[in-house]
Amino acid sequence: MGKWLLILLTIAHAAAAPTAEKNQGKRQLRFLPVGDMPPFRQEIRNGVRYELEPDPGSIPPGLVQLSVGKDKAVETTLNLGNFSPSLPWPAGLQQLELMQKTADVFKKWHEVTLPEQGDLAVLLWRDPKVNSWESARSAVLGDGLEAFPAGSIRLVNTIPSLVKMVFADKAVELKPGVCQVEVLSKEITPVQISAQDAKGDWHVVYQSALTQNPGERGNVIVYRADGESPRSPVKVLCLREQAPVPPEKKPPPVNAPKVK
Repeated sequence: MGKWLLILLTIAHAAAAPTAEKNQGKRQLRFLPVGDMPPFRQEIRNGVRYELEPDPGSIPPGLVQLSVGKDKAVETTLNLGNFSPSLPWPAGLQQLELMQKTADVFKKWHEVTLPEQGDLAVLLWRDPKVNSWESARSAVLGDGLEAFPAGSIRLVNTIPSLVKMVFADKAVELKPGVCQVEVLSKEITPVQISAQDAKGDWHVVYQSALTQNPGERGNVIVYRADGESPRSPVKVLCLREQAPVPPEKKPPPVNAPKVK
C-alpha cells in the first residue's frame, strides 16, 4: 500500500515557524539539473580530433557559487542528470542566489526560495520559453527522511501537462508542477508512465521496472526533452540512491533519575 506524503515543491514556498534553537541547526542542500546533453561535436586540427565546447545555454553552469550570509560563499558543481554533492546549510536562510562565473566574475544566474527547515533538494531545468540554461526554472523538494524515506520513490512532474504513473496495480496521476512520494512494497516494481498531449491523448513515455534494494530510495522525474530533434517530447530520469542513515538515539545516562 502506498503512503502519500506531501512534498514541498518549487516555485511557491512553504515556511514553518521554527524556534530560535532550531534555527541554529544545520541541514543538507543539494542540486539536480535535468535535461538533455547537446550533441557531441568535434573538429580536426592538424590530424588531431578536438572536442568542441557546447554552445552557450545548452548546459547548466558547471560551477555555481552560493552565498552563506554576507561574508561567506561556497561553491558546488552542476552536472546534468546527477545530484551535486550535499552541502551543509544553515536553517532559516530564505532567499538563495546561485552565481555563475563569467570572465572571472560571479554574476547572478538563478534564485530560489528555501523553507526555513529540513534537508532540501533543488531540481533545475532550462526555461522552456527560451530553451536555454541561461534562464532556468526550479523546484525545491523536501529531502530528509521524514519527507523522502528509505523504501520510497519520489515522483516529480516538471512538464506542463498531466502525467500518469501505473505501478504495483495502482495509478498515480500528477498535475503539472506536482511532486509526491510513494512507498514501494516490493524490491522490483513494474512501472508505466504516460503523458497527456494538448489534445488530451495519452502517450506512453516510459515502461520498465523500478529496482530498489533495502535501505534505498528512488527519484522518478518526468521532464521535457530539450535536446535537438528528440524522438519523444517527454523523457524520464530514474535515479536511486542509498537513503541517509537515521541518527541513533542516545540511551539515557545510567544514573538518570527515574520519572514517577
